[in-house]
Amino acid sequence: MTENAEKEIRDLFAEWLADASAKDIDAVMTKIADDAVSYEHEAPMIYRGADAIRKVCQGGFDAAKGDFSWDIPDLQVIVRDDIAITWGLNQMVVREPGKEVAESWSRGTRVFQKTDGTWKLIHQHVSFPYDLQTGSIVTER
Repeated sequence: MTENAEKEIRDLFAEWLADASAKDIDAVMTKIADDAVSYEHEAPMIYRGADAIRKVCQGGFDAAKGDFSWDIPDLQVIVRDDIAITWGLNQMVVREPGKEVAESWSRGTRVFQKTDGTWKLIHQHVSFPYDLQTGSIVTER
């Protein structure tokens, strides 16, 4: 059961990452529960519900002019019954014509719940560390 559930989560991520890279907001949102809570990179601190999460994700897609990709090279997954917890470093790359490639790294922890046979994100926490000396966020690995 656990191996199969872990595969389901990894397959969900593969699809989710591809959907995000295609900037397909409707496909991205199929993985997110209606009452999900997300702690995003930007203010406000809390985004409650799928509508709020859709808006912040769409804003990110709109800001990424050109080709966009999202990957989590070392995705970690733990599944217990109907709950899955994942974590890893997010790598986001934007390739805009005529500009240098923009790459940023952040941290991501996500919780999924399986309801009626379907895994959905119920909580997400993404963040950038900051340099104590300068107070600036750090987006390099």
